[in-house]
Amino acid sequence: MWPNRLKLTLLILFLLGLLAACERPSATDTTLAQLPANIAPLDSETAATPTLANTVVPTLAPTATATAVPATPTSTATPIFPETNTPACGQLLPILPQNADPTVTSLSPDPALLAEIANAMPAEALPAWEYLLENPGSVGLVAYRVGDEANGIYHNADMQMPLASVVKIIHLVAYAEAVAAGELDPTNYVTLDTLDSYYLPGYDLGSHNRAIEELEAAGLVLAAPDRVRLEDVPWMMIRHSANAATDYLHMLLGQTVIEETAVALNLTQQTAPCTFLGQFMAMSNQTRAEQNDRAAIEAYLENPANYGTEVVQLAEAYSSDPEFREAEQAWHADERRPSTQDQRFFSHNLNASGTPREYAALMAQIAQNGLSNPESSFLARRYLEWPMIFLANQERFSNLGYKNGSLPGILNTAYYAYPIGEVTPTVVILFFRDLPGSSYREWRNNLAHDELARWLLDNPEALSLLRTALTPSS
Repeated sequence: MWPNRLKLTLLILFLLGLLAACERPSATDTTLAQLPANIAPLDSETAATPTLANTVVPTLAPTATATAVPATPTSTATPIFPETNTPACGQLLPILPQNADPTVTSLSPDPALLAEIANAMPAEALPAWEYLLENPGSVGLVAYRVGDEANGIYHNADMQMPLASVVKIIHLVAYAEAVAAGELDPTNYVTLDTLDSYYLPGYDLGSHNRAIEELEAAGLVLAAPDRVRLEDVPWMMIRHSANAATDYLHMLLGQTVIEETAVALNLTQQTAPCTFLGQFMAMSNQTRAEQNDRAAIEAYLENPANYGTEVVQLAEAYSSDPEFREAEQAWHADERRPSTQDQRFFSHNLNASGTPREYAALMAQIAQNGLSNPESSFLARRYLEWPMIFLANQERFSNLGYKNGSLPGILNTAYYAYPIGEVTPTVVILFFRDLPGSSYREWRNNLAHDELARWLLDNPEALSLLRTALTPSS
């Protein structure tokens, strides 16, 4: 339930007549350019690739017939959130992590070994490696060749860490399982207006719009009305990490299904994934115009059940009520975004969390076609393996699956790969949290963290060297 003060604020706003998505971010990106200088863009991904080749939209098989996916259900427009039967975020999973403390907080590797690693490691990866050595408590790393787990790297493997967009792997599996079960028809269409109703401008460095532009360039957007196939939506979510596409699938499948999927995948340390749209508005929104954002976030930490309810109410109001959506967009465009410090505080505490060990197991499961049936495994791999469009990957791997994630101070990478000639995959999970602003911004462009993960993918010697260096002294 919304507090009376909140209801009153919304009612006043109503009576006054509220006005009114592997690629590196471009310095000319209009969304980035419009952000205030002191505000870090939220959940804006960079899809790492070994070379900056021209990105090609993966060709998706054309369909002979198509019908329309029903648009987002409409509701009576009202800025005061009505009671809803939609399940709150946190049905089966906890909202807050319970095991966020590191196991390893200091390292003292042999200097000769460090020199050997520095000589062997690509220069592009050195900043991330050096940061790990200096700040071991804020990094989680699990890497191993499947079948040889005993010789893998397990650095803070069981520490719950914010996932950012890596959590979208759960949404992808939920979608794939629903399609395989006949519950969703990927040949149906979704209107762009429907997807736009989940899009909060300025919070994804334009990934939503870039995804649509690539689909348009490939002739995959049909007109009257403008629409894309349902099967293109997971591509938008994985290839471009578009939050609007993710949230559309999240609400189409339902909160309970998303959480049930995590449970079925044996993600025992997973906290509840909530919509990105709801998270962004929970940080700061028009109904809290005179309330301190940090105080509101701290109140959520004191009462996570209330957060689970309100994050759903906010997302529903935005996606189903055009008047509320218009007002929210205008409010955020007026530079009333959360501060960088509040963004970091929220993301490190309330974003969905998981452990490197469990996400390594998840990537291994997908890589080995271990979902509920061959069709769902094929679908999930089809999307995750989009980086195989790049020649540099084709020269090194027979298959490579990938998802990254970023939120202020958080940079994550999740990989599985079959090096050429290998019949078992290697998995690498590398999570960073509490990154200083300067490192966060620099790595988003040069992808130092990703270069470190890639070095481990097809380099057994690298796995052995880092395993020795990261083994705490007894």
